[in-house]
Amino acid sequence: MNKKQAILYIFLLLIFNIQGKSQVNFRIILDNYTDSSVLLTSYYGSKVKLVDTAYANGDVFEFNNINYPGGIYILADPSKKKLFEFIINDESDFTIYANSKTLAEIKAEGSKENELFFNHLLLRNKAFEKALQLNDTSSDTPAKLAGKETEIQLDSLRTLLNAEEAMIINAYPDLFIAKLIVANSEINIPESIAADSLQKFLYYKAHFWDGFDLKDERFIRTPIIDKKLESYFNNIVYLNPDSTIAAIDLVISNARPSEEMVSYILWYFMAKYQNPQYMGFDRVFVHLVDNYFLKEDVLNTTVSINEKLKERSDKLKPLLIGEPAPDLLLIDTNDRFVSFRELESDFTVLLFWDYNCNVCEDEIAELQSLIDTTIYDISVYAISKNKDIDQWKNVVRLRNMNWYNVNGTKSITSNFHNLYDINGTPRMFLLDHEKKIIAKHFKVAQLIPIIENQYLKNKH
Repeated sequence: MNKKQAILYIFLLLIFNIQGKSQVNFRIILDNYTDSSVLLTSYYGSKVKLVDTAYANGDVFEFNNINYPGGIYILADPSKKKLFEFIINDESDFTIYANSKTLAEIKAEGSKENELFFNHLLLRNKAFEKALQLNDTSSDTPAKLAGKETEIQLDSLRTLLNAEEAMIINAYPDLFIAKLIVANSEINIPESIAADSLQKFLYYKAHFWDGFDLKDERFIRTPIIDKKLESYFNNIVYLNPDSTIAAIDLVISNARPSEEMVSYILWYFMAKYQNPQYMGFDRVFVHLVDNYFLKEDVLNTTVSINEKLKERSDKLKPLLIGEPAPDLLLIDTNDRFVSFRELESDFTVLLFWDYNCNVCEDEIAELQSLIDTTIYDISVYAISKNKDIDQWKNVVRLRNMNWYNVNGTKSITSNFHNLYDINGTPRMFLLDHEKKIIAKHFKVAQLIPIIENQYLKNKH
């Protein structure tokens, strides 16, 4: 297990340490249920965790004197098959009656929260089933008539659902079910800007979090929080490290002073950007470490975790896009120590390779062809990781690598593995004329598009 994996592994071990619990006693009476136990689980964002187990006393399963934080919980059988969902909130003593064969009979006693929650779920399920029936294309009804009738009935269902949701929000604003409904509501775009796509987008972005209370820790124990974060950062935030950082800072600011929610969000993004999907987004990881984990108390961290995070951040900082590439002074095929800073070309490729690597051989051949045909002034500083100097020189000759060939094992500067975070080959970095990093960890096929689409566009 490498250090990157170790940090994420430790996080996953600790993530389910839930804070802010309150005492709740409740019982569940299950008809037509044959197993002797049930599992109590809860959402933790998009994950589900096991909370407790109860054993049958007749058809009663009782949970006593255990502290549970507010949120949406799931009752499951021993095989982990979901039976039904319910809410734990401020109500400390309640009973749920259910039939394991038909959940249409589920009821709550002593819990207005769950009474409304179950009724709401039943209505939504009926509306969904009706919508499926109405959209059944196998009907013999003429298409035009069927389409008109379908739309009328669907509008009626939507009106019924909207009325029921409005009733809950207005009559029971302090219940969590009301907050759940508001959090799932669509953003209403003013008619005055409905025809302007840019204004619609800007309005949508500005009001995205209006109905979602990021300070409410109960949302951590729902699937809504992860869906909301994913929607915002995948569809609203511009795909750029600096824009992402600004959006993260905004979300965290809106979550304060909830330590639990802030910590959840920080760990959510740590898992996402520790090994980022897109080039350059390691800057987000560095920002999270330097501006949050090392500056404030984050739940589920330890001194050891913070040390590993700092070590990783410190290694990545000199390699961020836009930073001057760390110097290398390595021996070349003429036994002379040379630096890539001696190269005067517009662009420099730092190529870390291994003569025993088949992928390296393919990438080198493709890079040779590209260099020979491109209109751009590109030099290659090829760093071999092989210790056998004579064999390395022989391979360079056989492959006609007419570049600046150096051997990474003969160095005046620091070990290139640590300096450039090289854990495998091939690895490439693209530098500009000033030897600042433009791109890294790309394929040869991406080189010219990077120069044309990213670098040159940004320069203008």
